Amino acid sequence: MTSTGDLARIFSEKPAARIVSIKQGMNCGKRCLQGIAMSEVPTVGEDIVYIAAAPPETLPSGLVMRVASLLGKAAYDTRLLLAGKIPKVIACLPDIVTADSIAQSMRDAGLAAFTCRDSELRNRAAHFVAHTMKSGERGVTFLDRVGGEALVEASEAFLIIRGRVQGSVREKVQTTKIKLNVPMTLLTGGIPIMRRVSGIANGELIRADDFVRIYDGKSSDPRVEMLQNHMDYAFLGPDLTPSTPVNFRRVVTKLREWFPQASYDERLMRSFKTDVPVAGPEEALEINCKLISLCHLAAG
Repeated sequence: MTSTGDLARIFSEKPAARIVSIKQGMNCGKRCLQGIAMSEVPTVGEDIVYIAAAPPETLPSGLVMRVASLLGKAAYDTRLLLAGKIPKVIACLPDIVTADSIAQSMRDAGLAAFTCRDSELRNRAAHFVAHTMKSGERGVTFLDRVGGEALVEASEAFLIIRGRVQGSVREKVQTTKIKLNVPMTLLTGGIPIMRRVSGIANGELIRADDFVRIYDGKSSDPRVEMLQNHMDYAFLGPDLTPSTPVNFRRVVTKLREWFPQASYDERLMRSFKTDVPVAGPEEALEINCKLISLCHLAAG
């Protein structure tokens, strides 16, 4: 455990020296940062504080040098840290006050930085999963499978995130192989005669399930979620097609028409890793959703 003297030394250091870099390839079970046990990292209420940032489209040298100075890193490492397509965690801090101060300095330098706690990133609050929906004068009413309703008014929708959940399923699949028909080949005097052989084999199928989440701007948790393969598309009426993916795309189009003021983000249609330890791809997706929503909230 960290002694009182060690904590006093840590908090007396300059902000850049107090940053704990996130170790790549960290062990998810032990959840260690740069070789330091999590129990030894100074936190408030046993909760880790992160600085996260949205990678800028361009990285001018002035920005890189300023952020490198704040993080206590080399310019080359900082440039790699700021590369990417979605918001990512770039530092771990001992307390929220220091984190907010450094994040503000980064924003002053032109980087879209914000702070968050580990517990907030990993919190999966219950949200409404819609089975169908209908528009009205007050907004859009979403209905679940058991008759529950959630109304989102046009002025409430702040952010729409579209993404894709990918998973593998092991099941038996039918296979067909082409083999040489030896008896027929002999009967034809050596002219190769082929035959089809069908069989059953264990295979792994990759399944993708698109989703869309609607946020109201008050929380980093979604108000409503819709899953491509768990919806009743009858409400599309004449726009209904036999294709589930096409129907879901039309749902997304309608949502963007009904909520024109909401920001639309579809970067999670592809998979991204995280810079914090996760138990698997499902948790990684949830954390990336949370980082994107927090980034939009921070931007206002």
